[in-house]
Amino acid sequence: MTYSMKEMFDCIDSQDLDGFLRFLADDAVFRFGNAPSMKGKEAIRAGTLGFYSQIQSLRHEVTGEWITGDVTIVEFDSFYKRRDGVIVGVPCCVVLRFNDQRLIEDYRININLGPVFADAPEAHLIAA
Repeated sequence: MTYSMKEMFDCIDSQDLDGFLRFLADDAVFRFGNAPSMKGKEAIRAGTLGFYSQIQSLRHEVTGEWITGDVTIVEFDSFYKRRDGVIVGVPCCVVLRFNDQRLIEDYRININLGPVFADAPEAHLIAA
């Protein structure tokens, strides 16, 4: 993973919201799974804070990265520690489009969070 992308995902995993937002353009569009898109840093801040309030922690393990022009695709195994202490792993793919200043203007997370917020099938559960 490129250095700047590693730094950004480290901010996400440590729930450093200000650190994460500095990688985004002011008018960035952010879509998490099948939720409605959010536009602008303040909407993204509010949505991300809401998500963080639903989990204890998260961690991304990169399994692939592809860069072509102004688009970067990053593939992960994402691990979420739920409020009940159970850790649930789900695959994830992020598509990032950058502007001329190399800030993210379009951020799309392709993921199914169903197992994180439901009684997850045992295949997804990881011992805490």
